[in-house]
Amino acid sequence: MSEQRIVGEDPEAENQSRKYASERGPFAINANPAINQPYPREKVDGDLAAAVFAHEPLAQKIGKDAARRKIGEMVKAFMPGTTTTPLFDQPGPNGMSLAHIWFGPNFPLFRHSHPGLGDCLYYVVAGEIVMGNRRLAAGSTFFLPNGQPYKYTAGAAGVELLEFRAGGGVSGAPGLKLDETSLDSLQKIIDGSYENEHLWEAPERIGDTALRQARIDGRLD
Repeated sequence: MSEQRIVGEDPEAENQSRKYASERGPFAINANPAINQPYPREKVDGDLAAAVFAHEPLAQKIGKDAARRKIGEMVKAFMPGTTTTPLFDQPGPNGMSLAHIWFGPNFPLFRHSHPGLGDCLYYVVAGEIVMGNRRLAAGSTFFLPNGQPYKYTAGAAGVELLEFRAGGGVSGAPGLKLDETSLDSLQKIIDGSYENEHLWEAPERIGDTALRQARIDGRLD
């Protein structure tokens, strides 16, 4: 990500920029970012991937080794269907951040939470998700209070979201907590990933999923 102050402006404009700096940071730009591509499945280390997740309830239920192996298997299964691209990130406990998230068609997002990262607001840029009995299409938003578990399934075209955070997480709490508590639930995610991976093609630019959604909806000739 490239951040910078006003470039090419006169000294007075730069002085104005410094004048209006927030406690979170100065004026900054990240122009025209490219979307990250999925991390190759063959490069995923299952043990390291499992260590990213706080998963004590599952480990207590089925054993530490079995939980670690299954989580590693799950991560390898879904890795080709998702990308995260940081768009903006400020340091400090109240720093704001913005990330672009992509999930491929019918991606089965596992139940999880982020108790160490604070409240989060999501905006659906393109495509759609199914959350419970709700179908959230482009333009939809949903807000998650800190630590609330959630899961959803991406729609037939996949989905692109913007993830907004402004700090406020619980100090010492995990940034990523797995809230699935059975081998069966993890196996469903694994099976769903392999069943749909032939449909997964990450967008090159933010919003490209809208074209796929338009074709599915019959809005393109």
